[in-house]
Amino acid sequence: MTVNFNIFKNEISWNALIHQLNGDVLLRHILMKGNIDNRNIELSYCDETCQGKIINSENQLIGNFSIFC
Repeated sequence: MTVNFNIFKNEISWNALIHQLNGDVLLRHILMKGNIDNRNIELSYCDETCQGKIINSENQLIGNFSIFC
């Protein structure tokens, strides 16, 4: 499946091919390519919309991602 990541700061976007959908895989991609200041982030995901949010330690929305199955 393909994941489309968007980080709002510096308008960074990329796609990644993943074989298993889990938080560790998503987090690794975000930390490697997202150029984020704080590694302490949380992810939320909705199965119905196939979309998720990337939230920093201050509970601010810093990006999002969507899954294309």
